[in-house]
Amino acid sequence: MNENFDVSKRMYNSSSLADYMGCPRLFYWAWIHKGGLVPLGPRSALDFGSAFHEALLVWYRKGTVEEAVAKFNTLPAALEDDIRTRGWGETIFKKYIEQYPDEAGRTLHLEVKFRVEIGERIYSGTMDRIEKWNGIYVTDHKTTARLGLSFFETYRPHPQIDGYVWACRDLLGECNGAILNGISTAANPKERFQRFISSRTPDEIDQWPTIFSDTVDDIERDVERKHFRQCTTHCHKWGKCKFWELCVYHQKDEMREKYIEGAFTTRPEELEREKAKEAKETQHQ
Repeated sequence: MNENFDVSKRMYNSSSLADYMGCPRLFYWAWIHKGGLVPLGPRSALDFGSAFHEALLVWYRKGTVEEAVAKFNTLPAALEDDIRTRGWGETIFKKYIEQYPDEAGRTLHLEVKFRVEIGERIYSGTMDRIEKWNGIYVTDHKTTARLGLSFFETYRPHPQIDGYVWACRDLLGECNGAILNGISTAANPKERFQRFISSRTPDEIDQWPTIFSDTVDDIERDVERKHFRQCTTHCHKWGKCKFWELCVYHQKDEMREKYIEGAFTTRPEELEREKAKEAKETQHQ
């Protein structure tokens, strides 16, 4: 189970809420069935983004370049059909610190884990960075192939950014919005790095507890009745849904479970692997 999501504890994170808002059936596969299904096979974009987040965390904690780029060791040295390799991560990261040798904002907090009560439920998550720059902002790192205004505008409104801004205000007493720290992973992008201020009005921030509660009401209703409707507008959004085959070809229980065994692992299994990996890294430090 994800550390920030547990239906039995009535604890929900932004990713689970976003998945449910998009398609309740997708939410079921990703978060409920067997503790949540995770596709097997290459996950280059996700793994690359995670490694870059870890490298930035080391850097903002005043670590050395060598300590930061070591976080890319989890990536393959070479790939046949993707550029998101260890060497590419190191190259982009070094360009990043050349681009931003000094920060305009002052870091207040890094890797902020929060659990905030909203009514009888818990909203949980981790903010990359909170900084003070003409106000207080949540900074969220975004690795993507293509940057630009159309990319950044998708984050207003957005369940992750809206929720993080609300949580930041709840924890610190104020928050003006988010700074989206865009990093392009493309081979030859127009711009490798862009930062975008995604402001929030007080009224926008005030809406979050209602949005959270309304969404969780629907989630808990569906969990209780064991029915999650399919929203077909999301089947091909940003490419084909990772659970497309389950919804199209594997309706019967016997066929479905056989397919799941061969095509997916589970979130609990992934979490155990991550814990074992962290323990191993700690022993070698």
